[in-house]
Amino acid sequence: MPGCVPRLSRIEILDHREADGVQSYRETFDEAYYCLNGAGDVEIVLRRTLPSTETTGPDVTQVVHVRTVWKSIPGSTVAERTQINGTVSYAIVYGRTGAAFEGAGSVFCKQNRQKDVLRGTLEQAVLKPTRRLGEGSDLFHRAELAGEFRAVHNPRRVRRIVNEMNLLLGPLPKYVPGDLGPR
Repeated sequence: MPGCVPRLSRIEILDHREADGVQSYRETFDEAYYCLNGAGDVEIVLRRTLPSTETTGPDVTQVVHVRTVWKSIPGSTVAERTQINGTVSYAIVYGRTGAAFEGAGSVFCKQNRQKDVLRGTLEQAVLKPTRRLGEGSDLFHRAELAGEFRAVHNPRRVRRIVNEMNLLLGPLPKYVPGDLGPR
């Protein structure tokens, strides 16, 4: 139908493996929430939980957490997909194992008139492995995320999902100026 906007958020993940080249994955997220702080910065969470393919296995949960750190103003500031104006976390949890990847990218978004829905895009978010739950190897050595989202205003759900992931995977690593993250 013309003018129909998808209700699901879609993210493409490019996995840059050193020897194997680039693998591409596309994920849809059926849960998407956002909140704003007093300075107008946006915090967005996308979540998807899939039942295990095994009869008694645990569910697989993926969470994308985006926080803007400044807002581009068309005509006043640079507004292109190579800018970095947000931090991005991507977590995957399967039972008692999981991993988180953190980095930064470009976020463009706009609220509707009622200020209860936010639509936008995530561009060129480059992530590296930072946290792990349980044993196992990193899923990605270096990943890039890009896609579009549609989120509803729900600060409580944003805080709850972020807190759940941080409880499972531990706190975000401290930033050290000049450090490009885990190697």
